[in-house]
Amino acid sequence: MADYNLEKLFDDLLKKKKFDKENSYTSILLKNKNLLAKKIGEESIEVVLEYLDNNKNKIIKESADLLYHLCVIWVSADIKPGDVWNELHRRKGVSGLEEKKRRLS
Repeated sequence: MADYNLEKLFDDLLKKKKFDKENSYTSILLKNKNLLAKKIGEESIEVVLEYLDNNKNKIIKESADLLYHLCVIWVSADIKPGDVWNELHRRKGVSGLEEKKRRLS
């Protein structure tokens, strides 16, 4: 299981894109942007709340939910994990504070 990663999750979700929405939660999310956006918000908040409660086990579970929904958004928006990794690499060596200043100007 240690070899399962975001790229593999993403590839699994790409395959589910073609499934009938009655048989696939992923397919339902891909056909309903409002529901998908709502789920991302919910899962993000749940991760934060479990973090504030110092509940490591629930942080792991909620993080898995959040990563799943994030990957579904990537599929929906035609973004590949490599696109995100490239952006992170571009930022490497740049102060986070400096990066935020650049985005605001």
